[in-house]
Amino acid sequence: MGIAKINILEEAKKLVQPFLVVDLAEIDDFAARLFISQGMVAWHKHVDQEQLFLTIDGELILESEWGNTVLRSGEMSVIPKAVTHRCGSVVRTIALVFERRFFSNRQNGQRRLFVLEGAGEIKTVSIGAEALLLSEPFAPRPLTTVDELVLSVVRFKGEGVERACQNSSELLLVQGEDLVLESDLGSVSLGRGEMTVFPAGAAYSVLAPSGAVVLRAAKDWPQGAQD
Repeated sequence: MGIAKINILEEAKKLVQPFLVVDLAEIDDFAARLFISQGMVAWHKHVDQEQLFLTIDGELILESEWGNTVLRSGEMSVIPKAVTHRCGSVVRTIALVFERRFFSNRQNGQRRLFVLEGAGEIKTVSIGAEALLLSEPFAPRPLTTVDELVLSVVRFKGEGVERACQNSSELLLVQGEDLVLESDLGSVSLGRGEMTVFPAGAAYSVLAPSGAVVLRAAKDWPQGAQD
C-alpha cells in the first residue's frame, strides 16, 4: 500500500454542484471533506458535533448567531456544536470542512447531546500569520481544535529528519514550498494545496531543504509544540 497524494484543486474540478460534500481523507474517526460554495445554504445547526471550515481558494462567508466572518485562502474557523449558522459565497469558492465521520455518542439509537450555553464569538485563524510566529523547524504551533481533532502549523526544514505518528493518524496539508516524505509505505512529493495521511504508528522522514509550512491535523497533541 502506497501513500496517497491528494491535490485539492484537482479534486475540486470534479465537483459541479455547490455544497455537495465529498470525503477527501480520513483521520481516524474524523474526515476532511471537500465542497465548492456559490450561493448560500439554509440556516442550520449541529447539536452533537463541531465543524471546522478552511478556505482553500476564494472567500467563504460564515454567518452565525455568534457573529459573522469571511474566510479567505488559508483561513479557518470553528463552528461550535449547537450554534446556528450558514455558509456561502458570492463567487465560486473551494473549502474543506473537518468533522466527525460518525457519531460515537449514540447509544441505542439515542444521541447524548452536548450543547454549549451562552454567547461566544467565531474566531478566524490565519495559517500564514501563525506560521510567521514559528520560532524553529519541527516545533508545531497548535491553532485550534474541532472536538478532539487538533490542528497545528509546523515548518518542516532539513533533509532526512525523522518523524513518527503516535496514537493517531496524521494529515499533512502543504501550505507553501515543496517537500518529500519517505516511509516504509513509500514516498510522496507534495506541493502547495496537496495533502496526505499517515496511519497511526507510521514513521516517516522529511526532505524539505527550502522549508515548507504544513498544516497538521491529528487527534494527539503535537510533540514539541510551542506554547
